[in-house]
Amino acid sequence: MDEYKEYHIREAHTDNYDVFIVCLSFESILNYLEKISQEELIQKTKGNLLIDQLLTTGNGKNRFLLCEYDHGKILLDTAKNIIPEESYKEKTVKLLKKEEEILYNSILTDSEKEKIFKEEAF
Repeated sequence: MDEYKEYHIREAHTDNYDVFIVCLSFESILNYLEKISQEELIQKTKGNLLIDQLLTTGNGKNRFLLCEYDHGKILLDTAKNIIPEESYKEKTVKLLKKEEEILYNSILTDSEKEKIFKEEAF
């Protein structure tokens, strides 16, 4: 059985971001940042990391973080809140739709959960 991860990690395949992470925990990403830094995508390259913290912070101004990483080191001093392209909200919704149990126990409102189940980005 696969080890449980507090996040989904994917290559981003855009000019702006190299790696995309969706947090699956209500806990701060700082609690599992070391685990993320050990991921192969983070270890073997350098670039920009886009983090969606919807389940941690809700759908507010702190939802998306952008920071740089360099061969296993996540450079927290480069972190800033951003508003990414709409496609990243759509990717998050598709990933979270498969995480029904996590969604039911999340901080999201009932209407936000319903949007995820309908695959409506927000």
